Amino acid sequence: MSVGRPRTARVVLLLLSAAAFERLARADGDPAPSQPGRDADVAAAPRLERVAVSVVPGGPCPSSLHEVVAGQLADLTSDLVWTCRDRFDPEEVFRSDGPQADAARVLVDLRARGEVRLTLGDARSDRFVVRRVPLANGLDELGREQIGQILRFAMIALRARDSRTLTRTEARAAVADWSAPSRPVNALRAEPAPRGPQFMFDVGAIWSLRALAPEIPAVHELALAAVIGRVASPLAGSVEAGYRLPASHPAEPVGVRLSAASLRLGISVGQSRMRVVSFSAGAGLGVERVSFAPIGAAASVAPAAADAFWTGTARLTIAVALRVTPTLVIGARVACDVAAADVHYDLYDASGAAHRVLTERRVAPSLGLGIAWRP
Repeated sequence: MSVGRPRTARVVLLLLSAAAFERLARADGDPAPSQPGRDADVAAAPRLERVAVSVVPGGPCPSSLHEVVAGQLADLTSDLVWTCRDRFDPEEVFRSDGPQADAARVLVDLRARGEVRLTLGDARSDRFVVRRVPLANGLDELGREQIGQILRFAMIALRARDSRTLTRTEARAAVADWSAPSRPVNALRAEPAPRGPQFMFDVGAIWSLRALAPEIPAVHELALAAVIGRVASPLAGSVEAGYRLPASHPAEPVGVRLSAASLRLGISVGQSRMRVVSFSAGAGLGVERVSFAPIGAAASVAPAAADAFWTGTARLTIAVALRVTPTLVIGARVACDVAAADVHYDLYDASGAAHRVLTERRVAPSLGLGIAWRP
């Protein structure tokens, strides 16, 4: 199974979001901003007690956008107030009355064709962010995630009182410079018709520490994994090829050395991986080709020849993923493998009686760390 959760949006979204963060404090035509502050400064900024979001949809109120924005701002505010309005009031964010003094205000204007206009203000710092963001396909999943990401980055800048944000005068001038929407956009629907299947493909590497047997408590396993799924679906399929590094049990009068190669297919369900942190759960089936060889045999023992055999396995996983860059995800997972057969290695004495040398666990938990790349 690959780390991270399967529900994804296109790479273009994250690149646009990163560009928005780089330019979030500028109106069109403004000079380039100074370098951003460190994440430690953002983390130390005060938590917003309340964020008031006003949406002017030019149509039905987009509840799906509400869910995305609430998820993106969940760790930045304890109280998100969401309101849909019939008319656009450019002064709403700039007025000193209304929401409590320590609240941030957000105005989302969806009336224009092919774009969203965002105005954010923090009454505590008297700083503002003004953005115009193209929306090629309206409020599809890509558009909603793009708006949520940009609002998150802008809110972080407001919390940190970033020098790239605008003064009240600069923000008012930027909003006044916007031309009025040419016409209401009925096509900018909250739930547009699907444009056909869109798939995402991730590939990565996983290191795991896996329980093996009482005689060999843990072994290392390296694997290459790939996951594919539709952008708009929480489900994804995966394939993983792994190699269990050799491990030895030097028993007397004869020990055993083990290694294994595996191939597994699985399915997983989880949150959209466009979130910074996401979770998923999965299940799968696979086969292992276990290789064994006797070691350290005493002169009185006639060891069997080295050999290999096949066995079936089932696996359950729970994974968490952290999106580090637009194309890089790191994660961790807890897995549990269940073997289809009772695998053990015996020593037979002169009378033919069997003495157990090593018994593999039928239920073997493991802990894995991985890194995935999104082409």
